[in-house]
Amino acid sequence: MHIRQELLDKVLVVYKPNYRYLRQADVEFPVARGRFLLGETEYAESPSHLTDVEAQLCLNQLSYIFFANEIISGRWSDGRNLTLDDYLSLRKEKMFVVDSHKIFHRETNPAEPFNVAIKLAKIRRIRNAHLASLDFNINDGACVGNLKLVIKR
Repeated sequence: MHIRQELLDKVLVVYKPNYRYLRQADVEFPVARGRFLLGETEYAESPSHLTDVEAQLCLNQLSYIFFANEIISGRWSDGRNLTLDDYLSLRKEKMFVVDSHKIFHRETNPAEPFNVAIKLAKIRRIRNAHLASLDFNINDGACVGNLKLVIKR
């Protein structure tokens, strides 16, 4: 399912405009795919390669979109009693990365569009929180790894 621009804009509003790297996204549970393009970064106007910091921002943005879509579609059973506004509020302070493991196999030029895919490997509830494990692939294997997120309710 192609994600509408309005939803991208609504979910990514927490980022300064220059740091909204996700340009388009598609979600087909349990996979989300995004197309990214970087402009300036915090420490370089035009970086020559994708760094760990920017890779993490890309993964975060695609993860936010993935879960927003799952809440809207009702596929995430524990998220069925959440509205999109509830989720957007959670995303600000109660959704965070607890572990991120990346392996870079080759460089990615962030000045050219590149793709990122995430796949929900597992999600489990622990009291008032959910722990999600996502496998990811950036730019056709240029960087691969796993991301663990906590979503507190």
